[in-house]
Amino acid sequence: MKRLRVLFLGIAIALVAGFYIYPRFILSRAADAAVPANGGNVGSATPAAKGAGGGAGGHSAPVAIVSAVAASEDVPMTQQAVGTAEPIASVAVRTRMDGMILSQAVTDGQMVKAGDLLFKLDDASLQAAIAKDRATIDKDQASLDQANSDLKRDLSLSGGKSAVITEQQVEQQQALVKAGEATIAMDRAALQADQVQLGYATITAPIAGRVGVVNVGPGNFVRSADSSPLLTITQMAPLRVSYTVPQRELDAYRAALAGSEPVAVDAFSATTGKKLATGKLTFIDSSIDTTSGTVVLKAEFPNDDGALWPGAYVNVSTQLGLLKGATVVPVIAVQQSDKGPFVFVVKDGGKAGRVPVKVATTKGDQAVITDGVKPGDHVVIEGQLRLTDGTPVKETVGGQKPASTADAGSVAP
Repeated sequence: MKRLRVLFLGIAIALVAGFYIYPRFILSRAADAAVPANGGNVGSATPAAKGAGGGAGGHSAPVAIVSAVAASEDVPMTQQAVGTAEPIASVAVRTRMDGMILSQAVTDGQMVKAGDLLFKLDDASLQAAIAKDRATIDKDQASLDQANSDLKRDLSLSGGKSAVITEQQVEQQQALVKAGEATIAMDRAALQADQVQLGYATITAPIAGRVGVVNVGPGNFVRSADSSPLLTITQMAPLRVSYTVPQRELDAYRAALAGSEPVAVDAFSATTGKKLATGKLTFIDSSIDTTSGTVVLKAEFPNDDGALWPGAYVNVSTQLGLLKGATVVPVIAVQQSDKGPFVFVVKDGGKAGRVPVKVATTKGDQAVITDGVKPGDHVVIEGQLRLTDGTPVKETVGGQKPASTADAGSVAP
């Protein structure tokens, strides 16, 4: 029994010793293997170590980057806003006389031209009144003709020693002629009034545009005092877009509108961003809203294709000028720091240089640079996060390798 205890104790001591000694043995072998064969000069790195970032002379391996060439372009200077499309004219059509609708010549949503027939009202009573007016004119004209004949005869019988008609009788006959003439004038005025009323029985489109909902139909009796219109016609072309801009931008808009060239305005869909139409700025409000500090502007669009719809929200881009020969680079090349924007430029010798820049504006995926970069410079658009000022780079220009691999960092002329 005592021998078994000694055996178990020996096994336990061996296991504990192995637990502490074996890892140290493995680490010792790994350290021996790491010593190069040149006599243990640890400072001399292997080729693999050099490629990882530290070689003879302290130079790191080039960083693979993609660059783009700064270009010179004429860039429109634009301002963005949100606007609402509105019709230049919209007419609520009402009847100007009381009567029953006999016929309807228009449907919901129909496009009409100015003068197109919309409704026809019952005009039988007006036709009868006009016929009566004409008969009255004929009757009174006959009376006037008789009075003129009597006056002519009385004038021949008056005057001189052989006169048989007194001057008083002649004057009375002249008065009858004038009364007849006045009666004819009244009759013609009555005829004209009835003809005007007859014109109200035919309702036509006052403007060209799109018909909305038609509220009445044949058989309905309508009155001129009705509050609801028969229908509404909205002019669809041309169309206006109304939008507001901050007071600080007012001078730029005023200067552009005062120029000799029309101020171009583009309208884009608020949902898809698709360009809908191009028009021109036509109006700047005469006062600034003191509540919001904004001013209302209006632009007119031909809208011949009907791309703009009254009441729709659109994004508006107004071209206030043209920056000629501007230096443009991809927006992705511009980085931000606490000291302002900067870009990395590939310099001669294949090294990256950090250059502060001034960005005038952005247009789509392009940034307009006014200082720091000139046309022809190569700016880094991929791999900037791995760069510092002076980092060696392996450049790919616009997705293609440079023509000369001997000097990958050189700038193309």
